[in-house]
Amino acid sequence: MIADPERRESAPTSEREQQIQQGDAAKSNWYVRAFRMVVRALFGVLFRVRVVGLKNVPGTHTIVCINHLGWTDVFLVLLFFPVEPRIYVMGEAEVKDISAFRRWVINSLQVFVMLDRSKPVLALRTMEDVLRRDGSILICPEGRLGTQEGQLQPLQQGAAHTSVITGVPLLPVGLTGPSQLWLRRTLVVRIGMPIAPEDFQGSSRERTHAMTDRLATEMQKLLPGDREKPRIKLLQRWLTKLL
Repeated sequence: MIADPERRESAPTSEREQQIQQGDAAKSNWYVRAFRMVVRALFGVLFRVRVVGLKNVPGTHTIVCINHLGWTDVFLVLLFFPVEPRIYVMGEAEVKDISAFRRWVINSLQVFVMLDRSKPVLALRTMEDVLRRDGSILICPEGRLGTQEGQLQPLQQGAAHTSVITGVPLLPVGLTGPSQLWLRRTLVVRIGMPIAPEDFQGSSRERTHAMTDRLATEMQKLLPGDREKPRIKLLQRWLTKLL
């Protein structure tokens, strides 16, 4: 699950477990490109993916903000956004240890920023380091799994706070379809316009609040709640709970 750094519950982790790509964080290695190509092909077999507003993705690093409905959310961004600058995923520390395969994938790709809720400052510093090295960050500002298509839960302020202190814009993204999956399900990714921190005035606290409100408004606009009602939903239970 993706999460917002401002929530305070915790599972233990340590700084040495943060296996993040060093050097230029925007660059993608050959094995990352190969992984992306293979998994994107698999997604093309299982689902129909539609991306709207790809031209809105900045050519430089950004803080990608998505609503969280299911396991495909992260893949939809990592596979269908531009391969560079690289996008690093903010996630719960315990997610890494769900399986040995998942741990191997996360360690190999080196894009997972682990959130230890007992050490939120460490997560924020790791995010800031990635952004300052020109990488992008993917975060779910709701901080929890959504319960209904087309509806956005109240946002936490961590994404906007990070934007204010780093000067990196927020990019609102709305996902529809991932909550219930079946074979050839249509998954829609709608990308809004970047929200620049310099467009907001006042203290850091005031700017953070204002940016969070704007982000919520822009994300909700991207969530029309697309409805698909096929007669047969092949592999629904298996695909919905796959990862």
